[in-house]
Amino acid sequence: MFLFLKLILAHLVADFVLQFEELYRLKVKSLLGHIAHVLIHGIVTLLCLFPYLNELTIWLFVAGLMATHLIQDFIKYTLTKKIPKNTFVYFMIDQCFHLLVLSAIFLLPVSSDVRGFPNHLILNTLYTQSIWTVNAIFFLLLTFASSYTLFAFYQSYRKDARPDHGITSLEIIYTSLERILIGGIALFTPNLLWLLITPLIGLVRLPIVKMRDQKDFMFSLTFSIILGLFFRLFQ
Repeated sequence: MFLFLKLILAHLVADFVLQFEELYRLKVKSLLGHIAHVLIHGIVTLLCLFPYLNELTIWLFVAGLMATHLIQDFIKYTLTKKIPKNTFVYFMIDQCFHLLVLSAIFLLPVSSDVRGFPNHLILNTLYTQSIWTVNAIFFLLLTFASSYTLFAFYQSYRKDARPDHGITSLEIIYTSLERILIGGIALFTPNLLWLLITPLIGLVRLPIVKMRDQKDFMFSLTFSIILGLFFRLFQ
């Protein structure tokens, strides 16, 4: 599970945090954008697996990840252009296949090794104690990943959705902070007190006209609570 968590973290960073707007537009236009994205993905993955880079199998594994990622992305974008209304379905299937490919790490003997940075105390602690990786994954799922997941959902199933619904700078910043708060409450609040606390957070949206959509808040609220409750299993 140790290396699998590192791979998930690398995937979230490369697929969401570092997939900026210019790169996205380039991916839509040409194969060059897909290649650039895959190269970024490969570099981030190698950085997350740095203590294992003396293993040839790791290099081959990352090369395989990059190849399959390129194929998957090309297929997804081709299908999305042809049938845009299925954006969410393509997005979820694509992410499930990414997760399946990442799980192939369990087939490697090195996957059972826990390596770190013995000469750097803080870095070694952050790297070898999986709770830090889990918390980073939780943070990225609540912020960047959830923003684009909900965007894909809106484009497929909300007739009133704007072309940039949920992914404007204001919306990403606000909803990310909102989901961090809600997810954190669901994660750490004992008993069922989170049921009483989290809906009240939506009141903060009222002064901002663009953020008053009740459906947006309910989707964000539900997503955050589910993630918070799920990640209780890892605390």
